[in-house]
Amino acid sequence: MRKITAFVFTTLNGYYKGANNDLDWHSNGAEEIEYAQNKLQEGNTLLFGRKTFEMMRNFWVTPMAYELFPAVALRINQTEKLVCSSSLKTTDWANTTILDGDIVAQIRALKATEGSNITLMGSASLVKQLAQENLIDEFELMVDPVVLGQGETLFEGIGKPLNLQITEARLFRESGVLLLYYKKADD
Repeated sequence: MRKITAFVFTTLNGYYKGANNDLDWHSNGAEEIEYAQNKLQEGNTLLFGRKTFEMMRNFWVTPMAYELFPAVALRINQTEKLVCSSSLKTTDWANTTILDGDIVAQIRALKATEGSNITLMGSASLVKQLAQENLIDEFELMVDPVVLGQGETLFEGIGKPLNLQITEARLFRESGVLLLYYKKADD
């Protein structure tokens, strides 16, 4: 059975995007880049909602991505990717499969198969949907020492409590970012 881990940037007060859908507040220091490189080496399948997918695709295929973050760009472009979308019909991002229709049923079936674990990247609406269905096994929250007054919080509108247990914490000293690892408390 495959495990799903949701990996999300968030502010200290729980926002995952600012008022203009921006992520300018997130730190991309040397420690965070090294973490991303190591994380991609795990070989997990990457799972996205459409908006996050398009944002990521629009950056990671560019010469700038290869110039600024060569190891991350190479690995993310080679990695198997899944995007959940009812509107996206085709994509030119290599190694990508589009999931359409009953996303929850497809993800549930995918979890039951053999294969690499799955990392859900950002995609807060998908995080909420899959968390409500008890399909997310672990959460990795990269908490920036920033407070926003507007935007959207990660778990805004979630319909039931998610009982989580912290399993690890890591401090990125240069930026003050905390990486918090949680698993479902009922495991």
